[in-house]
Amino acid sequence: MLTLSLLLSCVPLPQEPLRLGVVAVESPDHGDVAFLRGCRRAVQAINSKGGIDGSKLELVLAPAATPSEAPAAVATLQKSLVAGVLAPLDPWRADAVKKAAAASKLPCVHFALPSASAIPLVDRLIERTFCMTKVGFVRDASKEGKELGKQLQKAGFSAPTTLVCEYETTITSKALAKLYTDGVPEVLLLDADPSAVAQFLTTHLASDNTPVVLTARSFGEPVRACKRTVFVVQAVSPASNATTSQFRADYERDHGVPAWGVGDGCEGISVLAAAIDTANSREAAAVMAALATQTVEGLRGRYGADKSGSFTPPLGVFLCEGERVMPFVPGVVALAKVGESASTAPAAAERKPQEQVGEPYGKWRTRQFQPEEGAQWVLCEWASDSGFSTAREDLKQMGLSTGGADPVLDHLVREEIMARVVAIASTKFGRNDDGTPVVGKSLRICFLVHANAKEREKKKQRVWPALFGGDHAEAGGEAFGTFCRVYTSFIRRTIFEKHALTPPLTVSDREYLDGSYVFASDLAKDKRSELIRALINSYAGSMALTLAHEVGHLAGLGHVTDDPAEIMNVNEGGGIDYRGAHFGAASLASMREKYGFTGDKPGKGEKTKAK
Repeated sequence: MLTLSLLLSCVPLPQEPLRLGVVAVESPDHGDVAFLRGCRRAVQAINSKGGIDGSKLELVLAPAATPSEAPAAVATLQKSLVAGVLAPLDPWRADAVKKAAAASKLPCVHFALPSASAIPLVDRLIERTFCMTKVGFVRDASKEGKELGKQLQKAGFSAPTTLVCEYETTITSKALAKLYTDGVPEVLLLDADPSAVAQFLTTHLASDNTPVVLTARSFGEPVRACKRTVFVVQAVSPASNATTSQFRADYERDHGVPAWGVGDGCEGISVLAAAIDTANSREAAAVMAALATQTVEGLRGRYGADKSGSFTPPLGVFLCEGERVMPFVPGVVALAKVGESASTAPAAAERKPQEQVGEPYGKWRTRQFQPEEGAQWVLCEWASDSGFSTAREDLKQMGLSTGGADPVLDHLVREEIMARVVAIASTKFGRNDDGTPVVGKSLRICFLVHANAKEREKKKQRVWPALFGGDHAEAGGEAFGTFCRVYTSFIRRTIFEKHALTPPLTVSDREYLDGSYVFASDLAKDKRSELIRALINSYAGSMALTLAHEVGHLAGLGHVTDDPAEIMNVNEGGGIDYRGAHFGAASLASMREKYGFTGDKPGKGEKTKAK
């Protein structure tokens, strides 16, 4: 018979819980909520599989709302005998936690979100989603802010996107007004301490809805308190992963679409626990050495640590509207069965956008139209001169504008219209609908929207500005020898005003034009999307024919009356379907005589004689 002491020696002694520390603020009003949810779910998942080396994980929380509170929080965790610390996601607190942990010789997992790493992402956001070209950079006086400014000046954006101004958050209203004399940026990129960002937003943008993109270090509680709509660069959400995980399915069931912080909390705890498991020790030196070798195989793909030991997850852009935070680029991928790749295919494959109401959104972008060397350029611009800058008001009266409530949507509408105008006009001069020429068929007259000052100066008399805006008592457009006007108010007033969009555009309509809505996922939204597209396409088509007519005049053509579908017919503004409108043989021959076709051998004076 076994003695009691021998019997007890056969029973494994209970393991001390493995305590992991997290520096975060637990409050429903604080941005750490999603981060902490991710941490706790990781602990639950690991404990459900037996923990680490027989020990259950235990989460120890130490609050630090500001960088100055970080040392005390780390000291509290050290007294709690944690085996490692997870720093908060935002860089302004994470750096302070990292330094305090190093001083205390505590293993620390922290995420690297350097501002410079956001440049390619912001570039794609501005190019592909916002479709803007004029960027203003606002920074603080820190080393990080100045360095980012240098990188943006050197090679920050893809042409024709340009950095039009750079200034500090402390700029005065008077100085800012003077700076904007030569033009206002379409979008602002901010890189500064959150308190400085909040002060800038309230001082200069309280009544200005210019889109604002923030680097990771720029967002914090002071900015959140402003309750302004902003776009923030942060570590990507698990909701943007193409494969559905059990983690995401469970999280979305309980809390909705995961915003930023969720994946970082989960992956941060997981990688810290994995390092302890790899080290097979709780000794700080062994755990820190193991951390340096870890690779995250997480909810958002595979990534590792940089040279400084910070883990660098893939980045995304989030839309923050008040308390609502949603993945924006990349967007939310629909849930599929766990382990299967999610699909962006329509729920009803047989329901597709109607071709008769125009090309899908985003087929053409104004930046894709490139000039042809040696050709006559037609530079299309929204009129900004006094008495003619009516385009925004025209769109508002047609229901195709939010009136500035959502400047991104308003810009996308103008982008769609102008891109369609240039695409349609290009085809009337024998070009492909992306503006590229066809050898032997395309007139050497090309249409574009973006040309820098040096290019325009170089071309001089070989640039015809085409200005869109204004009204006229009798005509949709006029040619003035070296430039022409397309009267958007006349076209709106005489053709489209009675067909205005009802109800007018609101912020909720942005998803159709920014590409985040998947067609066929909602019948009512499909109808709304098609209605908006039909009006945009029709308005653009009428302006394109008017443009082609006026460019014909600039090229020396007169009116014709023998062909009702001829672009130079005096009544062409009365409602010809742009698909069937064309230049007649005589008009084409006359323009070829002066400008030639692409591929023609040049004659005297750079003119090509028609055979």
